[in-house]
Amino acid sequence: MGEQTILVCDVCGKPAAQTVTIRVGNRNFVKDFCSTHLSELTAGARAPRRGRRKATVAAAAPSGAKRRGRPPKSKAAKKTASRKKSGSRRRGRPRKKSASA
Repeated sequence: MGEQTILVCDVCGKPAAQTVTIRVGNRNFVKDFCSTHLSELTAGARAPRRGRRKATVAAAAPSGAKRRGRPPKSKAAKKTASRKKSGSRRRGRPRKKSASA
């Protein structure tokens, strides 16, 4: 004889109509819902948009807030960096030869 698994609603105990995966933070949760509780859950929901998320708008940082990332270079460091670029050999694919020659 075989066994049968019957899913029940995690809220009320009626037979479940749908299993739902909910992502909160970095964790996934799975719940089974009957048709009544499923409609309550999806009442205020929206479908996600395809593609990457748009950048979120953060509150304006106070003027005294520190910047993240690299510290700004000094003028002397900028001069030495420009000298290195001009004297160094170009990397990557070689440039095309001129057609007039």
